[in-house]
Amino acid sequence: MRLKNIFNMGWEVLKANISNRRVPLNVMLSVTNRCTSNCIYCNIPSRRQRELTTKEIFGLIDQLIEMRTQRLGLWGGEPLIRDDIGQIVDYAKNKGLFVTLDSNGYLIKERLQDLKNLDHFILALDESEEMHDHNRGAGSFQKAMEAAKLLKGKLSTWTITVLTKHNLEGIDFILETARNYGFLATFQVLHHNEILGRNSESLLPSAEAYRTAIRKLIHKKKTGSPIASSLRYLEHLLNWPDYKKPTLSYPIDNLKCWAGQLYCNVDTDGSVYPCSLLVGKMKALNYLDVGFKKAFDYIQKVPCQACNASCFTEYNYLYSLNLSTIIEWLRAMHISRRHLRASK
Repeated sequence: MRLKNIFNMGWEVLKANISNRRVPLNVMLSVTNRCTSNCIYCNIPSRRQRELTTKEIFGLIDQLIEMRTQRLGLWGGEPLIRDDIGQIVDYAKNKGLFVTLDSNGYLIKERLQDLKNLDHFILALDESEEMHDHNRGAGSFQKAMEAAKLLKGKLSTWTITVLTKHNLEGIDFILETARNYGFLATFQVLHHNEILGRNSESLLPSAEAYRTAIRKLIHKKKTGSPIASSLRYLEHLLNWPDYKKPTLSYPIDNLKCWAGQLYCNVDTDGSVYPCSLLVGKMKALNYLDVGFKKAFDYIQKVPCQACNASCFTEYNYLYSLNLSTIIEWLRAMHISRRHLRASK
């Protein structure tokens, strides 16, 4: 993240902690439900919604800038399936936003030039070939590896691994792959709600199996493995009371949830939710109908106070000014930039 974005975000977070003010510093935007893969834990491609047009996304970005947003995360579905994804990235960058994108990597060969101004790429990688293909479809592993080769030295890249009962033994493979390509690795447990996710119960490991894997990640992190996930987040996962429940009505570790206050999720059709875990679970206003400010301000009460989603838990520690998490994330971004320069 650029120094300007870091400073602006830090200043606004400090003011929010003092005065409890609301500002959408960090906005996730689903640009499509369409996808080139069919992951066994994801129901997003089956959703039928109108997608925002290029002009409507540009208008949204303009309104985000007015409300002092600093980071825009593009996800889906598969964002690279949109022919205008490069235009969206460039427009957001020209407006001064830090822009990231989540992808399965299938279309990176066709889209790499379009992403030349992207700040950060998150590549889905669920383990070695057998398990990755099991989770995401035949041939998906080879496409992910081809994407990794193309991304090396071109874009700052982290991998994201969804831990299921089928791939808990693949942590070492993920970390070795990260080392080989100069990436950092992040990990998450199954957490999507029943609207965005599927097959959670059949894919869910036992609680002890999850905790064994998380303890391994904590050990690997402490001993220098290329893991971007923070220790506080991993410890949060380790202490999660019930992995069958991705959200809780009470806080864990006295951690405040900042969803709907400092970050939010804009759904594919323009509806503004506190986060993706609450898509379709509560009433939301659409930015196209009332403007982004009114849609964001409408979010007043979130029905949960803790979750086990990786991104949101990390945001909550960062925005609660947890010093160790802030230092780890700044260091991770510095390492990514250093690896990128070394690979060129």
